[in-house]
Amino acid sequence: MSTVTKAVQNKLPTTFKIGAVSRITNIPVDTLRIWERRYSVVVPIRSDNADRLYQREDINRLTLLKMLVDRSHSIGSIAHLSNEELIERLDIHDEKNSQIKVNRDSNINPLKVAVIGDVLSLQLEHNKIVDNRIDFEGLYQTQEEYLNNKPQHPVDILVVEYPAIQEDTLFAIDDLYRQSGAKKMLIVYGFTNSGAKKLLNESRYTLVPAPITVEHLHAEIKQLLETSDKNGQAVTEVSVDKPAPTRIYSNNQLIKLSSASSTIKCECPQHLSSIILKLVQFEVYSEQCENRGLDDAKLHAYLGKMTGHARSVMEKALTEVVKAEGIEV
Repeated sequence: MSTVTKAVQNKLPTTFKIGAVSRITNIPVDTLRIWERRYSVVVPIRSDNADRLYQREDINRLTLLKMLVDRSHSIGSIAHLSNEELIERLDIHDEKNSQIKVNRDSNINPLKVAVIGDVLSLQLEHNKIVDNRIDFEGLYQTQEEYLNNKPQHPVDILVVEYPAIQEDTLFAIDDLYRQSGAKKMLIVYGFTNSGAKKLLNESRYTLVPAPITVEHLHAEIKQLLETSDKNGQAVTEVSVDKPAPTRIYSNNQLIKLSSASSTIKCECPQHLSSIILKLVQFEVYSEQCENRGLDDAKLHAYLGKMTGHARSVMEKALTEVVKAEGIEV
C-alpha cells in the first residue's frame, strides 16, 4: 500500500467547516460549492444548523482533485474518478514530467526532515523538488505511524500538519517533539483559536498557516536552517583574545532594571541585572589585583578580560528582555 493510498484510506471522525477546508486545501469556498453542486466531488454531512461539515477523507479527496486541476486537468474530466484512479493519474503525470534527478553534492550534508500529515504527504509525494540541502527521510500520515517507524537517528526538523489546534493539543505537540528528538519543529496549521495561537507563538516552534505549497515548505525549512546557522555564528563571534566590549548599562540603569521586575510578570530583568552587577564587581576586583605581583597581574588580567566578555554576553541577553518587556531604561 503506497503512502498516498494510506492517506486517502485514513479515516478520522474529526469534521471541519467549509472555511477551514478552503484554507487547508487552497480551494476557494465558492469553488468548493460549485464542485459539490455540479459534480458531487464530495458529499459533506450537515450540522444541526445546516452547515457543511467535511471529514478527513473529504479533505484528502479534494486535495487530490486540486493537485490534478493544477496540472491542467479539468474538474469535469476527473470528478467522477475514484481516489485510486486520481492517484494513478497523478503518478502518470509526474512520471512523464519528471526530467530531473536528484544529484547530491558530496560536500553538503543535507538537512534531514520528517513530515507528518495527510495533505502534506500527498503534496510531497507528487511534487518532488530537487534540493540537495533537504533530505525527506520519511512521510507519515499519522503521529502513531511516525512513532512506530521513525528514523533510527533523530531528524533535524520535524514538520507536522494539524488541521485544527486547540489549547489541549499543545501538550500532545510538546510530547511529540520530545519523543522525536528533532532539533526543530515546524507546525503547519489549518485552524486555531486565539488562546492556542498565543501559546504557540510563545513556544519554541515555527508556525505556518495552511495552505502551504511544496515550494513554500522548502523555503520555510531552509529559513530554519539559515536561522540555526546564524545563531551558531553569533556564538562563535565572541573573540576572547580581544579586549572586552565597553559596558552597555550603568550601575544606575541596572538597579532600575532590577526594581522593574516588581511591576511586571517576568523576573528576568532582576536576575540578569544582578548577574551583570556581580560580573562588573569582579571586573573591578580583577583590575585592582593587577597592581600586585607579576604572576597575579597576568592571571587577574586574564580573569578580568574573560569576565568582561561574559558581562557583554549577559548585557545582550538583558537587552533582548528589555525590548520584549517594553521597559524604558
